[in-house]
Amino acid sequence: MEKKMFLGIWVFIAIIAMGLGMGFYVYKNVLNVDTIYKGVQIDNWDVSNKTMEQALEYIRNIKEANILEEQMNLIYDDWTYNLELKDLDFTYDYDGAVREAMKLGREGNFIQRLKSIRKIKNGINITLKSYYDDGKVNEIVAFIAEEINRNPLDAKIKISEGNIVLIDETLGERVNEQELALRISENIYLLEDINVPVEYVEPRITKAFLSRINGVIGEYSTSFKGSNNSRIENIRISAEAISDNLVLPGEEFSYNNTTGPRSIESGYKEANVIIGGELTPGLGGGVCQTSTTMYNALLLSDLTILERHPHSIPATYVPYGQDAAVSYGYLDLKFINNFDFPIFIYSEVLENKVYIYVYGDVNGKNYGIKITPHIVEVIKPETEVLFDESLLPNERIDIQSGRTGYKVFTYKSVIRDGKEVSKELITKDHYRKRNYIYKVGLE
Repeated sequence: MEKKMFLGIWVFIAIIAMGLGMGFYVYKNVLNVDTIYKGVQIDNWDVSNKTMEQALEYIRNIKEANILEEQMNLIYDDWTYNLELKDLDFTYDYDGAVREAMKLGREGNFIQRLKSIRKIKNGINITLKSYYDDGKVNEIVAFIAEEINRNPLDAKIKISEGNIVLIDETLGERVNEQELALRISENIYLLEDINVPVEYVEPRITKAFLSRINGVIGEYSTSFKGSNNSRIENIRISAEAISDNLVLPGEEFSYNNTTGPRSIESGYKEANVIIGGELTPGLGGGVCQTSTTMYNALLLSDLTILERHPHSIPATYVPYGQDAAVSYGYLDLKFINNFDFPIFIYSEVLENKVYIYVYGDVNGKNYGIKITPHIVEVIKPETEVLFDESLLPNERIDIQSGRTGYKVFTYKSVIRDGKEVSKELITKDHYRKRNYIYKVGLE
């Protein structure tokens, strides 16, 4: 009996020893290892039995090589841009995935871990999380937009030998940058070809719109015969500046803004200008003849005059009441296009005349305009005599020559079918007199 009991004790001790040995073996060779358990994959790449460092190097080398080869094509018409993922700073969270792989089978108690390790052997895959720089996407989109974007070109009009020539407009192109950025982001994992979203941009002015300009609705010319070369050059420069100007419905036009400052740099010469009722040498003398010619062409076109000033003395190249003085920064000639069609200003200098034409819709402006000035008062100059003791008796010296003054009312009439249908007073001008002044000696 004692013998059996003794044998049982040894058997029990042996079983305990074997259990402890087996437990030690499992702990040392299964639970206490520094490698990833069998069956673990990262993005379908087996990382079993690898340390964290080995798994990190292994998966990074594979995926980084793939990134270098992956790209998408951005296409617009015949233009293609190859966008590589590396250009977007595309990468993966390698560290996070490897830490997750190493964590598998290492949570819970002894029994829980063994069950988890047994389950892992059947296979478990960890998906790599990826990242890219949104700022890089926006940079690429901005670059593509710069390559493709094209501003629209307005239709043009020009006058050639008296004929109206219209030049077609060109549509603009504009990349929808927000939509393109979205398409790129959604295509990161598909890497399919992308059509760049491009919108057409209509020009402000089309040929169809300009086709309403079909003839001359007002024209006027003045002669500068007898002017010196400097004055003629100033007329030519100012006439060239206002020529070929398109004025859209509702737009305002400023003579001074269009011709610019009268400066040597702009080519203007010194010629007589009217200052305080006197002819005085100054830069740009003659530009008032251009503005006056334009003013009359505008009146005959029935355009609305916003600003106009008479000279202090009557101009010699137009009837009284029909002049338009300008002085940069002070006196201007302005009008607004009150029609529903565009107008085109064209001028030319031929021989000894300056011509200004206003082109528009002859069907819309299908009536004539007549300008009629009336001198309502003639103001005779007076004579002022100054006695000077330094002069000999009856000696006379002219100090100032006299000039007659005028008050002029100017009317505009609308003519249809040869009949005046309306008449309105448009300006009241006062050209001031200047007295005769001379000195005489005492008797």
